Amino acid sequence: METITFYSYKGGVGRTLALANIAIYLSRFGQNVCIMDFDLEAPGLHYKFPQFVKAADIKKGLVDFIYVFTHNKVIPQSLNEFTLELYPSSKSQSGIRLIPAGDVLSPDYWRKLASIDWHSLFYEEDSEGIPFFLELKEKIRKEYNPDFLLIDSRTGITEMSGLCTSLLPDKVIFLIINNQENIEGAHQILQSIQRVERFPRQKPIGVTFALTRIPFPEEEKDEEIERQIVKDIQDVLNEPVEDLESQLNIQDICILHSDRELELSESLRISQEGITKETPLLRDYLRLFSKIIPKKVIEPRLDSILNEITATANILEAPDKAQQEMEGLVASYPHPKSLEKLIDFYILRNEKREKILGAFHDLWRTFGIDNSRILSKYVSFFMKWDLSPRREPNFDLAILEEYLELSPEDRISVEKRLAEAYKEYDRPKIALKHYLQLLEEVKEKDEILGGILDICIEEELYDDAMELFEKYFDIIDSDVSLRVKKVEVMFKVGKLEEVQKLLDDGGITERALFEEKPYLYFSAMERSGKSEEANKKLNMMLNEALMRRNPERLDEVGRIFYRLGRADEFKNKISGRHPKADYILRHLDLEYRDRQWYRERIL
Repeated sequence: METITFYSYKGGVGRTLALANIAIYLSRFGQNVCIMDFDLEAPGLHYKFPQFVKAADIKKGLVDFIYVFTHNKVIPQSLNEFTLELYPSSKSQSGIRLIPAGDVLSPDYWRKLASIDWHSLFYEEDSEGIPFFLELKEKIRKEYNPDFLLIDSRTGITEMSGLCTSLLPDKVIFLIINNQENIEGAHQILQSIQRVERFPRQKPIGVTFALTRIPFPEEEKDEEIERQIVKDIQDVLNEPVEDLESQLNIQDICILHSDRELELSESLRISQEGITKETPLLRDYLRLFSKIIPKKVIEPRLDSILNEITATANILEAPDKAQQEMEGLVASYPHPKSLEKLIDFYILRNEKREKILGAFHDLWRTFGIDNSRILSKYVSFFMKWDLSPRREPNFDLAILEEYLELSPEDRISVEKRLAEAYKEYDRPKIALKHYLQLLEEVKEKDEILGGILDICIEEELYDDAMELFEKYFDIIDSDVSLRVKKVEVMFKVGKLEEVQKLLDDGGITERALFEEKPYLYFSAMERSGKSEEANKKLNMMLNEALMRRNPERLDEVGRIFYRLGRADEFKNKISGRHPKADYILRHLDLEYRDRQWYRERIL
């Protein structure tokens, strides 16, 4: 029997709800569970199971059991009159037994609670409190043989909370919110847990931290704020102390995000039928559970179900039914193993991108991906599928970062594509970080330099670009595409003599500039004293577009005229000479008027 206490220094952090969800989760995986309400002054565990028990159904509970001992000096022979079976075991799941605090609707409950002398129970000479509660734990094991005993602890620093956090448990789930009172209280309790002496053969108490009531991050900046909050709390908890035995080393803090629906009406996220609704908080619960529940508890039951669904006959004769059952299994038994099997099944059936990536992302966001085989499959899709941000769903680039941490053989090629993806997904600064890393490692640097210079131009990092020109002058000057980028940087920083030198190479850079960046070509030619030559070429482009009756090409040429400040000239030259002239002009007028408005607002 593994005993887990759910503790919080203050109330209102979602402690009892977390316990109720894990109790049902365990029962669905065939684990017999006993739950005990030790929050005697504010009991409420039974309220989390309204479909199984009402407050009026409870006649006796833990307070009555303790009262009998403290006043009559006897331990009741059986726990049955002090417990309730929430629902019995069935083929689909195991049962949950509740030890409530007692009949909280009766004045007798509060009289009995007030009459219990906790001081004499624990602090007087020959006090019997510790043996009594150890005997209670043993009676639970003998009478009900649960796989797990889950304790909802009293808050604060009291005899009851001390029992729940130091004497009875194998593990403590410590829930806090982000304020100084909670964090400092947590620090004090954790130090006391660490100092407690355990009985022979008892392992040290394992503590898992959960930070609650944190808003779900909608943007990257919110994620950074969340990471900083976690780091700040770890720094406080782990700050050095003189007494080395009291030194804490909290490396991991789970997040339980706030749930707007629960703020309005509290309810379970996991019911006996399965998942009630996919929410960020549900994923948080599952992530927390995966850290505290051993794999050997979950996987045997999952294996038998998965083997039955994926039997060869089912896959060959009724693949649609097998897939439906697999998807139902994931909904009812969310677990890394069931999600991994679903991913394999989708790939086997060549399902659509949305379904395959969706399953990968559910696995990643809920549990992380520590299976190298599954991680490699995700990378395989990443390397061959379209990266366009207009495709949905996009790749989750954090998974690729995880893959690179493994230092795989194909790291260079994956990191190149990852940098491209960050550019596509409008995250240029992270793309730049990867490009700079690659620049130090690859022999063929021209492609990497091209990516870096694109970002420098887009983000106006001209000083960084100039440093690259100096450091890699031999590579840049020997590659016409890189010379075009150099022309653009030099033009934008006003180094017209350098632009002229780059263009005076027999027309090679000039032609490339015209093909790749026509607007820049005409601007540079004008500033370099070659206006006549530039005008001639621009008018040739315009006449060619008019002759071909190509509206797309005419629109492209019009954009150059507009950007050069020659919109009226363009209007005069195409009016009445193209069937879509009016449409093109309205479109360009509107677009460039909006651009001008935007520039004025920014300035």
